[in-house]
Amino acid sequence: MPDTMTMRDYEGTEVEVEKVQETGAGGARLDVTHPDGRKWRLEVSRSGKPEVVTSWRDGQLTDLEIPEWLEDNLRKAARPA
Repeated sequence: MPDTMTMRDYEGTEVEVEKVQETGAGGARLDVTHPDGRKWRLEVSRSGKPEVVTSWRDGQLTDLEIPEWLEDNLRKAARPA
């Protein structure tokens, strides 16, 4: 996965994804920012399985679930080309 990229949610909205750092066993820590004010810091395994480290809505810490569109995109990005 490149250091920065965009993904699209199911409605076609572009979402920014930035790799913060590599983690053990081929995983990565990512910041995912949706233009609607949601942001996630995720720990993503090599297979694309995400786990929330921290999440925000409009700059305020909150507990956000990982949306299905994001899980789908991360699994696709983790697949070998």
